[in-house]
Amino acid sequence: MKFLLLSIVIVSMFLFPPDGRGTMIVRDYTPSEHYRFYTGSDKNFIGTPYDFSGVGSSNGGHWATLVTDNCFFSATHFHPGPGEKVTFWDSNQSAGSSYTYTVTGGTSVGSSDLWLGWFDTAVTVNSSIARYPVLMLPLVDDYFALELYNYGANHLVGRNVIDEVGLYTYGVSSLAVAWYDYDNNDSPSVGGDETYLQGGDSGAPSFTVFVDRLALTGVHWGISIDTPGSFDTFIPAYYVATNVLLVTRGQILSSVPEPGSFFYMLVILCLLWFRQRRCTLR
Repeated sequence: MKFLLLSIVIVSMFLFPPDGRGTMIVRDYTPSEHYRFYTGSDKNFIGTPYDFSGVGSSNGGHWATLVTDNCFFSATHFHPGPGEKVTFWDSNQSAGSSYTYTVTGGTSVGSSDLWLGWFDTAVTVNSSIARYPVLMLPLVDDYFALELYNYGANHLVGRNVIDEVGLYTYGVSSLAVAWYDYDNNDSPSVGGDETYLQGGDSGAPSFTVFVDRLALTGVHWGISIDTPGSFDTFIPAYYVATNVLLVTRGQILSSVPEPGSFFYMLVILCLLWFRQRRCTLR
């Protein structure tokens, strides 16, 4: 997978939430359309066809997106810590069935802002809580102009379109990111659903629909100011590195579409390297 340096030269910042915890801006926000747990009779939630049950939140305002039986993605700079409790809802009704789990640990994936955390126990198999696959397309160019469903603070859901995918340098690190602007001029158009991330959205996910199912593409990381837009940590770039961590816990990420044999060879090489490194450290 080849990455280009982002061509946009703009001021960016982590989405450190202030005390008021800003909520994702949705251009023509309407509670009946963009609030997952809206209860009015005129509810017309844009996410109704899809399963958001694997997106959980804590009382501390942190986000966790379930990817295996008890492991989740969040943001390194703003994630639920050990002892924090995260709740998942199995429907788009806050009064419906919910399940709460305690975080016991986690780690950054490489030098990225992607956080892999885990709970004290597996999320109940019979609870219908989704585990999300990662969207693994053959080429970076294949991600351009993909429509996103962005999940944000207060359980808002909006849409946007990927404009750039590449490496973004922050300090001494180069991070793989996806960027989507806020200009009311998307192609394909998302109209009044267009999103612009804010402080309380850090660590929440972005999805793409693949064969009628939500697949992960990003975790919210930062914003651009000079050219208004939002950054996600680009999860496909960290698929192998995440599996290197997960294999020690007896788990593995799933993906759509199914990767080819060359990709599996890369995974095996990474796992062999990890095993050799562990043996050396002993």
